[in-house]
Amino acid sequence: MFESDRGSADITLCIFPHLKEFIAIDARGDRPGGPAVLRLPISNILCEEFYSKVESDFSKILRRHDAGFLELMGIPQQVAAVVRANSLKRIIAELGINIPESSNEPGGTVGVLFFAGSLLALEGPLLSEAMQELFGSKLAPHAREQLIEQLLELMEQERKSIGDASAQDIANLISGKGGPYATIWESIGN
Repeated sequence: MFESDRGSADITLCIFPHLKEFIAIDARGDRPGGPAVLRLPISNILCEEFYSKVESDFSKILRRHDAGFLELMGIPQQVAAVVRANSLKRIIAELGINIPESSNEPGGTVGVLFFAGSLLALEGPLLSEAMQELFGSKLAPHAREQLIEQLLELMEQERKSIGDASAQDIANLISGKGGPYATIWESIGN
């Protein structure tokens, strides 16, 4: 189901697009205390240090003197890369991994699972099988069970958030607060 020729990641992030928390599985064998499943609030990542670093990096991109018009067209992609890189650095720091400021390496392999679409539909045995395939012996059975329990809880919250967002979109459309267009059909990956 989740086979990869790259092997398994040292750190796997389980992201739920509509939620204010995520799960980090730190499966490094040399982690103090051994591999762990950590549920983290987004507010731990999006702190003042994060915003200051993103602003500084954005300023460097925007104020480059050698940039031509064509390079300016690529600013949105460069900003997206800055946000991704700084988010990853903050997550790594939150996990207690010390990476030199000058390094762009995260200190191991990092995998990201976005729980949306068909992945959000995984339940029970299929989810257990997927987690076994992803983490194998890297996670102790009790840690894998903890992970599955937390995933199921957050997956349910994500599904509810998606439903609430769709209901709010319909309410906004009816009330006239929906903006200049309306989505009349949307595939939710089922």
